[in-house]
Amino acid sequence: MKISVLKIDKCKIQEHHLEIIYSVDEFEFATKIFYHDVSLWELIEKYSRSYIEKIVAHIALFEGMKFCSLFPQYYDISSIAKHLESEALDLFVQIYQGVFGQHWYENNITNYQHPEIISYQEMGASDPREILGDNQTILTGCGGGKDSILAMKILEQAGIPFASLQYSHSVYGKADFQHKLISQVVQCIKPIEKHQISIYDNFTESPFLKIYFPENSGIIAPETPVSIFQSLILILDRGYHYLCLAHEKSANTGNLYWEELGKEVNHQWGKGLLAEQILNLFIQEHLLTNFTYFSILQPIYDFRIFQNFSQYPELIPRIHSCNVHKPWCYKCPKCGYVWLGLMAFSPLNMVEKVFKNNLFDDLDLIPIFREMMGLGQHTPFECIGEIQESWLLMRKCLDRGITGRVLDIFKEEILSNSQINWEEIEAKYNRVYEEEHDIPDWIFEKIKEQL
Repeated sequence: MKISVLKIDKCKIQEHHLEIIYSVDEFEFATKIFYHDVSLWELIEKYSRSYIEKIVAHIALFEGMKFCSLFPQYYDISSIAKHLESEALDLFVQIYQGVFGQHWYENNITNYQHPEIISYQEMGASDPREILGDNQTILTGCGGGKDSILAMKILEQAGIPFASLQYSHSVYGKADFQHKLISQVVQCIKPIEKHQISIYDNFTESPFLKIYFPENSGIIAPETPVSIFQSLILILDRGYHYLCLAHEKSANTGNLYWEELGKEVNHQWGKGLLAEQILNLFIQEHLLTNFTYFSILQPIYDFRIFQNFSQYPELIPRIHSCNVHKPWCYKCPKCGYVWLGLMAFSPLNMVEKVFKNNLFDDLDLIPIFREMMGLGQHTPFECIGEIQESWLLMRKCLDRGITGRVLDIFKEEILSNSQINWEEIEAKYNRVYEEEHDIPDWIFEKIKEQL
């Protein structure tokens, strides 16, 4: 089966949620985005219906990118075209090509660049506005993992007021359960306010792809880029000027270089510095002139993040990072990688209590750990660190007297190489990069000692 037309049929603004209806040829799907403490009707009175519809149109445009997992020929945006500037379509293509490299690779697609975006209505014009008010509180995303809690701890220690934003998605299970897990982490800090967004999506959570497209490798969604647009509703409602996420420097490195396309494939592209910069610039130029999006962990690698996180051992039972089965499935690359990083620096008894077994002895994980070490075709398609970063973490585990089959492989195939310059590797991964980030100067000056 081939998909011809992906279409945005309708966008509905209810008092506390958005409902976006899509069609994919003869099939229909809905995405619902709930804002737990925002009245969209009051927001319309504050900024005008046309402007809020403009924000919603950008959310709908990028939410629709997940349907590009089906490789549609056309993307019909006629229903929202009047609320979009032509630059939004250029941004869509740029984000799509960055995020979907993995999907092309997994499906061996070399002749598809993006759907042709069509409209039977005229496009709108750029009409940036100012965020009303002067709220200097930093809106800070919290997904419940080590990165986001460390980001908030850094802000807290620097004396910078922040509010937490937690996000659930139906693809990861029940919203209430996800929010409960994240709230366990947020309870350990003191945000000015606590916000929640819940997304219900019957495309990603249904068996549609498996039944109708069994040969397709799966659904790719540009979660980070689209979440930036979704957060703008909260930004406008509370008058925040800053959105802070916790994406580390490791996200800038791809999983492999694909010779056939002459392109790096990076599972984390949407979290990287380039994506951050182009999204921030687009929003400033076309939507909100006095808005800034940045990652507070962009100056450091995961190696240093695990090291800094070890200052808070009480958080180990509270965090979760697994994308397969929350809080942990114990079998995926993310679980294996977080185990590795925690074992390298955190109290061993607390890590072992959460993970129950020595994952270095799990036969199912050995091929995954080999890929992390650079002994496979590419590193796992997950949000994990670089190859030499994994080496360094494994070396730290050995220094702590930790054992396991994975570490035996590491000793035999990596550590035995006397040509490796370990001092140089540690110098790379255990430093703060003061230039390679877009953190506002006044914030960086306050937090750099915490990094």
